[in-house]
Amino acid sequence: MDTLGGWLNEIRFFYKRQVMLPLSPHAQALWHYLMWRANNVFWQFPLRLSLAEIAGGTKMSASMVKRARAELTKGGYILHEAFGGNKPAGYWVLSCIKPGMLLAPKGKLQDPKDIGKHNTRSDLQAGGE
Repeated sequence: MDTLGGWLNEIRFFYKRQVMLPLSPHAQALWHYLMWRANNVFWQFPLRLSLAEIAGGTKMSASMVKRARAELTKGGYILHEAFGGNKPAGYWVLSCIKPGMLLAPKGKLQDPKDIGKHNTRSDLQAGGE
């Protein structure tokens, strides 16, 4: 993961951000779920997860997941891209230590502009599932 201190420091800074810009409990749960899933795949993005998979993993309804996802996207915690049809959506988790930077394997902190064909954060936020 990131050279700035990794998983535990990201969680610590996540809660520091909550003081100024608090998230709903559902958004917090979704962020932690996405962090856990990212850790399981060694921080290789995008995380390809279906809405049903996230809803089952977080014990939330699909509509709660959508609201939490929108809240995290608006707050700059994640980037989300719907690939259309029955394809699972792509998720990128952004650093809480360096807001706006993508989390990546150690030594590979990335700028969101470097994601594939996308040039802006709004490109990734477009679309829903």
